[in-house]
Amino acid sequence: MRCSSCELELDAYLEGTLSAREAAAVAAHVRSCGSCNALLTELRVIDALLETARVPGVAADFTDTVVSATHQTPVRKPRRLPFGAALLLYVAIAWALAAFAMRSSRLAPLAQSGAAFARRDGAAIGAAVHALAPATPLLAAVVTSVLLVDILLLAAIFYAHRRVRPLIALYLERGRRS
Repeated sequence: MRCSSCELELDAYLEGTLSAREAAAVAAHVRSCGSCNALLTELRVIDALLETARVPGVAADFTDTVVSATHQTPVRKPRRLPFGAALLLYVAIAWALAAFAMRSSRLAPLAQSGAAFARRDGAAIGAAVHALAPATPLLAAVVTSVLLVDILLLAAIFYAHRRVRPLIALYLERGRRS
């Protein structure tokens, strides 16, 4: 046996976890090698010091105490965004994107006409009506698509809340038990 392989097995030799054949090989090498014998003696001294050294105020079963205490502490639930706030945030973002799309597309003259209409300019009223007429189908399509996406999202959230959430909770509960 070489010193390099013997040094790796000295801890297991001290603990008595080696097989009988491996333990005999390590013991034979330690009897014939002075440096491995000195290392084994040093490891025995360190083990003896660790066995006798006790920190004041720390129980002998410190690890078991800490583990059982962590199992008894209640689990803090993460903070969640309330459902209504998430839905309101989504609707606000969807409408803002729809407004941005309308402003940057062919509906830009409509927005400009609306601003002029707000100033109560008489000539702008005619321009606004004229600008609104060709854009009405496109505007209706944008509003309808945003509302359709809102309804589909609400249906998906409702489905997940009613069907998927209990399954996830059951899966997580089984994981905690094992």
